[in-house]
Amino acid sequence: MRTGSKKEVSSSLSPFTLPIKQAFLIAHINGLLWLRRYPASIIFTAMIPFSFLFIVFVIGGRQYIPLALSGSLVAAAASYGLATGNNIINWKVEYKLQDIFVSSPVSSFTYMVGIALAELLFGLPSFVVLTTLIVIFSSNFFLSAVTAIVTLILVWAATSSIAYFISTHSTHPRFVESFVAFLRIAIVVLPPVFYPLSIVHMEELRYLAYVIPTTHASMILQYAMGFPQALENSWSPELGFAVIILYIVGFALLAKTKAVWRED
Repeated sequence: MRTGSKKEVSSSLSPFTLPIKQAFLIAHINGLLWLRRYPASIIFTAMIPFSFLFIVFVIGGRQYIPLALSGSLVAAAASYGLATGNNIINWKVEYKLQDIFVSSPVSSFTYMVGIALAELLFGLPSFVVLTTLIVIFSSNFFLSAVTAIVTLILVWAATSSIAYFISTHSTHPRFVESFVAFLRIAIVVLPPVFYPLSIVHMEELRYLAYVIPTTHASMILQYAMGFPQALENSWSPELGFAVIILYIVGFALLAKTKAVWRED
């Protein structure tokens, strides 16, 4: 009786646990195995967010440390999320590994999560350093730590879904690389991620900034760090989280339903 009950429990849990195991296995293959062979990759991929941090700190000084740290964490989360597109197109075109997963029980959504988790592993040291700095320069340690972790996961999830959807509709790595580079500029450099929204005087540009999720992510972190100078009277953390979650749900649904998984 006991043996039979155990088998029933395991069989009932397998449809839920199997995709999780599959995603972590893909992350292990694409992330951990690579990092074991080339650990210096962590340093190279961390250069972009820390370069922004250095530039903002040198130009603005200590008074803009919250802007520099919040912008760097958002830039890091967005960069590693968008890099999912580069990995997927390489696996699809260069290595032909996607065909193996297509012919297996792995779903397209599980495959996307696995590749995105691999990129999260690459960025883990950068995330730890930047989150620690945010906590150090915050008045409320617990609030800033929780907010930083939640925000970077949301930004990573949103940008990973966007990159996956784009990469599945492409047939050449160069197109994805170019488009990902454009997206990095469009959602990290141009919007008020490293600078306050209050200095944007054109009303049209301010409305446009509110549409971009990284704007809200940076403002959420600034709010948690106690940096009210960069915040808007019409803005709230609830609005910021709502916009980011809307992007995640929208592009995750697109990635699940409209992504090109099987080639005709």
